[in-house]
Amino acid sequence: MICAPAASAIADADPLLLLEAQRAAFREAWPHAERGQWARIEPSLALLEDYVLYPELRGAWLRATVSQRSRDELLAYLDRYPGHPSGRELMLRWLSVLASREDWPGYLEVYHRLGGSESARLRCLAARAELATGLTEGWHERALALWRVGISQPEDCDPVFARLRRDGHLDEAAVRERMALAIEARQFQLARFLARSLPAEDLRLVERWEAMQEDPAARLGGYPESSDRDAEWARVRYGLLVLAARDTELAFNHWQRLAPHYATADADEVGRRIALAGARRNRPNADTLLAALPGAAVDLEVRHWRLRLALREGDWAGALDATTTPEDDTALSFWRGRALEALAQPEQAAAAFRQVADERNLYGFLAAERSGRPKALQHRPTPVDLRLRLALEARPEFIHARELFKVGLDSRGRSAWARAIADLPPEALAQAALLAHEWGWHSRAIATAARAGLMDDLEIRYPLAWQERFSETAAQARLPSPWTIGVARNESLFVPDIASPAGAVGLMQLMPATGREVARELRLPFQGLATLIDPDTNIRLGTRYLERMLARFDQHFVLATAAYNAGPTRVQRWLPDTALPADAWIELIPFDETRTYVHRVMASKAIFHWRLTGEELALAEIMRDVPPAGL
Repeated sequence: MICAPAASAIADADPLLLLEAQRAAFREAWPHAERGQWARIEPSLALLEDYVLYPELRGAWLRATVSQRSRDELLAYLDRYPGHPSGRELMLRWLSVLASREDWPGYLEVYHRLGGSESARLRCLAARAELATGLTEGWHERALALWRVGISQPEDCDPVFARLRRDGHLDEAAVRERMALAIEARQFQLARFLARSLPAEDLRLVERWEAMQEDPAARLGGYPESSDRDAEWARVRYGLLVLAARDTELAFNHWQRLAPHYATADADEVGRRIALAGARRNRPNADTLLAALPGAAVDLEVRHWRLRLALREGDWAGALDATTTPEDDTALSFWRGRALEALAQPEQAAAAFRQVADERNLYGFLAAERSGRPKALQHRPTPVDLRLRLALEARPEFIHARELFKVGLDSRGRSAWARAIADLPPEALAQAALLAHEWGWHSRAIATAARAGLMDDLEIRYPLAWQERFSETAAQARLPSPWTIGVARNESLFVPDIASPAGAVGLMQLMPATGREVARELRLPFQGLATLIDPDTNIRLGTRYLERMLARFDQHFVLATAAYNAGPTRVQRWLPDTALPADAWIELIPFDETRTYVHRVMASKAIFHWRLTGEELALAEIMRDVPPAGL
């Protein structure tokens, strides 16, 4: 605990020492604020009241205790810190309390101060508040905007819709309009509910859509069925795409039969999507479906899949044909070189490789090796503009973002950083990237450098983050640290607390179940999220899991990398019937996400190897042929 005179003395002696003391006090106080325990914070107020993050602290406490706070107390905070992000969070929490109390005048006061909301629930509550307070001018149009959506709305909207119905605004046309929107959104349960109040023909329309969803193969056989081809095509299109996920060959046959009956611009697009579905599912005649597409439906994605299917069959002539396109595409240029090489046309192959050898990606690196050229590993440091940099560093929004990062509120800090750089021109973005890099905020530095076009500043874009820890754990597992750090960069962009939609957490994006299992194996304590967001522990667990994948796939880095992303069971299923070159196997990975991931990790491995050793990594030596399943 530091009293006011002591805090002043620290500031006079060393402002940086005071800042560190404030950060430490904030870290200790933050959990108490989130639990509404202001008394636990009061002993540190001498340090904290002048700290840039004090509004965050006070706002967190007010949010936690909003139901106990007076209107004047809450408004005083909002007036003192206008526009502060914590103020918006406080108002959202306050609105829920006011609605639960049916304090409608208070609700509208805060709602308008918030500037409205995109939330359907808050908008419906605002509509109810307007009714309760007699603010009815233009009310029906605002309420009808809440009605005219194709998805179910929150229960808080029910009184609004009841009033619209009572006032005669939900007539048959309005209900039919929403039913059509629900069908368009494929919300058939809502559409059926709405159709119950309409004539029988409307319910029959919904039933036709439901039948198409349930058994498209049977339903498509009865089309075309009416003269209204435009309306009918939407249903046919839906059925074809649903069927494509179940039986691509049958869907394609139906498409070939039905497309001529419908004069629609996207008929070719539907055929393209069906054929691509067959290719992704590795259907036996997928190449036939792709070949049968009309020219208007052939785009780069179709060419890529024609290439992949040719590679699967070892058909180098077919691969060459698939890569023949006037469009500039790195992958197709590389594989054109590989096909020409396989067809004993070395001069043409070398020319194709030269087209991509200067690119800093896996295709470029492999092309450089095959054409005897150096890899694109030239580092060009970003020049420092001291005047601009100092100006940015002094801006309140940059100070705010920096301090959130320094005290460990990385998620809030990322939002603050996004606001700070939102309107910066490229030259200022470059200096902002340098600032973030110096602070050790690697995720923001990497993202901001990319936005500024600093593609050749390899120190910023491929930082040696947690290098000592990565090197130590990799050495213990007898793994190359450029690989483990490359995995971390592509998994999390070095954000320690990030969580994926699937639930993976931390620097190396471990699922909780995997983290618990590996921690048990290493005899480490496991406390769920707290363990996974700790960088040192996450690196140790992730490295151990990588070691396990590498052992399972016989020290094959490409297969182990794919298994880390998609799981070992899938990778086992993707093994070829006969041995394949590693680059061809990568190209054949059916999941776009995993294919891209393997490309990026292997390229990152080469870049981090160069950064750590100053030498080029020979990718051909670690990308040996992928053996067939069972070997």
